[in-house]
Amino acid sequence: MASKRHTRRAARPDDWIIAIPSYKRAETLRDKTLETLRTHRIPKARVHVFVANKAEHDTYKATLDPATYGHLHIAEPGMAAVRNYITRFFPVGKQIFNMDDDIRGFVEWSEGARRNERPLRDLAGAITRGFREARRTGLRLFGFYPVANGYFMRGGPPTTDLRYIIGAVWGIVNPGKVLTVTIDDKEDYLRSVIMYVLDGGVLRFNNIAPQTAYYKEPGGMQEERTMNRIDKSAHAMVEAFPDLVKINLTKKSGMPEVRLRDSRPEAERRFGPAALGTYKMPHVEK
Repeated sequence: MASKRHTRRAARPDDWIIAIPSYKRAETLRDKTLETLRTHRIPKARVHVFVANKAEHDTYKATLDPATYGHLHIAEPGMAAVRNYITRFFPVGKQIFNMDDDIRGFVEWSEGARRNERPLRDLAGAITRGFREARRTGLRLFGFYPVANGYFMRGGPPTTDLRYIIGAVWGIVNPGKVLTVTIDDKEDYLRSVIMYVLDGGVLRFNNIAPQTAYYKEPGGMQEERTMNRIDKSAHAMVEAFPDLVKINLTKKSGMPEVRLRDSRPEAERRFGPAALGTYKMPHVEK
């Protein structure tokens, strides 16, 4: 039985900010994500950059173009830590569009175009549509298709079942500390599962995808990521959510992967904070 949809009053769907966590990638952020936002004419006042410490703050301040961002914050090191810091930093109900620091653009599905894709024409409009749909449905997490390939992307309305919401770009109506991720690797899978269990679904717009080099950009999480830790994180997710997460043996990325599927009988499906409380969050030793 799905939970009641959230009906609290929220900001207008166009009242959102952008949060960008970044670590040892000042030039990447300047040349990719901030340049992408500049190209799409996103007002700099909306853009918040979060770095790990004072030394990083000074480096970023000296490197970034102040015309492309509005706020530079010192957060905490580590992917889970900075994600949780951003959740705590903004008030509950705040509409936050999160972006990685190496986004070089977006594509949108377009039937008849080359590979059925073209450059996204209106990023601000896409973000606003995401939050509008989140308000309409009560599903507070939304995202885009994970791979920029028009052969696999689709038009039509967003899906609402249990889907992977990739961590490169995602929108959230901030639920507060209930959204606390506990692992650095697979933290986007964990967030997808948490919000699915809380809300009874997540929104994924399969007609838009980010352009980014997963696992390949120097700096960032690559500074500390190891195959062993990724493998442990994947298995920790399965152990924590055995009826929602399985190991995916078909992926060709070379990374240990998982797949999401709600295998609970429909009559036994429960959602909401109490349902989430029946699961033990995954942990991996660093």
